[in-house]
Amino acid sequence: MNYLNFAALPGDLILEVTSCLSSRTDVLNLALSSKHLFASTCPVLYAHVHLGTAEQCQRTLSMLRSCPNVARHIQKLYIRFSSASSDYMVDINGITVSALLRELAPKLDALHTFIWDADEIPQCDDMWFALRMSCPRLRTLGTCYGSVIPSERSHLLEFKNLHGFSLTLKHGYYTHHSDDFQDALPFDGRLWDMLIRRSPDLEELHVLGGPLILDGTVHPLCNARWPLLHSLSLGDLMLDWSSGPGPMSSKRPFIAFLEAHQRLRFFRTSRTALSPHILPSLDPSALPHLTHFAGSLEHLQVLAPSHPQITHLAIEEPLIIRDLAPLLVAGVLQNLHCLTELRIAFIFHSSYESGNLIRNLVSTCPGLTTLEMTCARRSSFKVDTLAKSVSCLPRLRHLRLTLVPVATEDSLRVCASHVVQAIPRLHSFALTFISASLPLSLTPVNFGLYEESGNYVIRTDEHGLPHSLSCTERRPAPRLPFTLPSIPIPLAVPLLAFSPFTSPSPPRERKMRIQRFLLNLRPGTSKYSGLGLMLERSTAGDEVRVLTVLVALSGLALWGFFA
Repeated sequence: MNYLNFAALPGDLILEVTSCLSSRTDVLNLALSSKHLFASTCPVLYAHVHLGTAEQCQRTLSMLRSCPNVARHIQKLYIRFSSASSDYMVDINGITVSALLRELAPKLDALHTFIWDADEIPQCDDMWFALRMSCPRLRTLGTCYGSVIPSERSHLLEFKNLHGFSLTLKHGYYTHHSDDFQDALPFDGRLWDMLIRRSPDLEELHVLGGPLILDGTVHPLCNARWPLLHSLSLGDLMLDWSSGPGPMSSKRPFIAFLEAHQRLRFFRTSRTALSPHILPSLDPSALPHLTHFAGSLEHLQVLAPSHPQITHLAIEEPLIIRDLAPLLVAGVLQNLHCLTELRIAFIFHSSYESGNLIRNLVSTCPGLTTLEMTCARRSSFKVDTLAKSVSCLPRLRHLRLTLVPVATEDSLRVCASHVVQAIPRLHSFALTFISASLPLSLTPVNFGLYEESGNYVIRTDEHGLPHSLSCTERRPAPRLPFTLPSIPIPLAVPLLAFSPFTSPSPPRERKMRIQRFLLNLRPGTSKYSGLGLMLERSTAGDEVRVLTVLVALSGLALWGFFA
C-alpha cells in the first residue's frame, strides 16, 4: 500500500494501525508525514503527555493552550520539574507552570488522570479549581507536598468521586515540618474525608510517606473500606503501631483493613506501615488476587507460602550480601512459581564471588521475563560475566542492570554488544554505571547521579536474529571545575538567593549529554554492489578498488596498443 492509499483510509482505521506501533517515535514520524495524518493520529500521539523539565512544561503547555484541537485529546497529563528557587513564593517555575495549567484546563475535555510531581505544591491553588470545574472526566489525581502544605481552604481537598489518588512527600516537607511529625497536620482530617467519605469507589491509593500519629490513635486509613480498591502503596506512614494488641481474637486495625479488601492486586508497603512481626496474623486466604507486591524480604517470607500467584515482585530494601544471603533469597523465591518480573538490589561490602548468587537467582526464577538488578558499594562482576549467567533464563526479554563498574570494565557500547551476544532473545535492556559512594536511598535515574547510562532496543532481521542496536546513552554534561563564590545579589534580581542559613536541599538533577545512534552488530555482513562496494571500508572493498584500478590500466594499455 502506497502513501496515498494509506492516507485515504478512514480515520478509525488509521487509529487502529497507529495503536499497533510500539514506539512513540514511529507514531511521531507517521504524524509528521502530512497534516491529514497528524490530525488522524493526534488521539494516540497526545493521549499520554509526560513533561519532565520546567522548560518542556512551559513550551508544551503554551503550545497546547494555543492549540485546543490538540489539547482535547489528552487523557493523562504528568507534570514533573525542579524548582528554580528554594523559596516557595518566588519559584518562577512553579508559578508559571501552575498558571499555564489553570488557563489550559478548560481545553482538556478528555483528561481523566493528572499527576503533579514537582518539588512543591502548585503556587496557583486556583489550578485545582479550574481542573475540577473544567474536566468532568478527571478521576485520578496526584500531588506532592514540599516546604509548603495546602491550607484548609485549598481547592485540592474539594474533589469527589475519585478513582485514584497519590500523595508524595518531598524533601522540603521533612525539612520544614519536622515539628509536625508527632501530630496530624491541620488538613489531615479533610484530606481523608475527601478520600473516604466523598470517594467511596476509590480504586488506587498511593501515599509515599506521611506524618506520624500520636500514641493511642489509629490512622483513618485503617477504618476505610473501598470495595473496588485494587492498588495500594504505603510509604513510611505509621498506621497502628501505637495501638495495643487487644484481645487474642481481635485483629490489628490494618490487618483487618487488608482482609476486608479482597480485590487488592497491587500492594506496596514499608516496615513503618506494616511490621513483618504482625503480618503472620493475616488470614492465609486473604488477598487471593494479589499479583504485584513490593516490600522487604521479611514481608515476602510471610506472604510467599500462601500467595504463590505473585507474578511481579520488587524487594524494596537492598540486601546486604553475606555467606548465607544467596540461600536465603533462593529459599524465599522458590515458592513463587508464577514470578515473571523481579526487581532486587544487593550491597557488596567486600569483594564477593557473585556467580553463586546469580546461579541461585536464575535457578529459582526460571520464568522471568523482566529482571532489574542493582549492585552497589563494590564492583562485583563485569557486565559480560553477568550477561552469560543470566542467559540461562529462556524467557527473559527485558533487562536492567545498575552496578559499580570494575576497573577493567569496557565502555557502554562494548558492554551492550556483549549483552546482545550472550542473550540474543532480549527485546530491550538498560545499563547504568554508578559510583561506589552513591547511597541507594537515591534513585540514580531520577537525579542523574550516575557515571554513564544507556538504553538499548534490539532490532532483528527476518529470522529473528539481532542485527543492530538502537542506542540512547546519557552522560553528565561537563561542569566547571570550581564553584562560584557567594556574592551579594542586588534587589533587581530577586530570583537568585545565596544564603549559608538555608537548609540542605536534595540533589538537583544534573544536565545530561544525550547521544543517540544505531550500532551495527554485523559490520562485515552488509551486502553492497557497484559503487557502494567500492566505497565500503572493508577487505572486500579494498579488493574491488584494486581490481577496478587494474581493469582501468589494462583498458588503457589495450587502447594504446590498438590505437
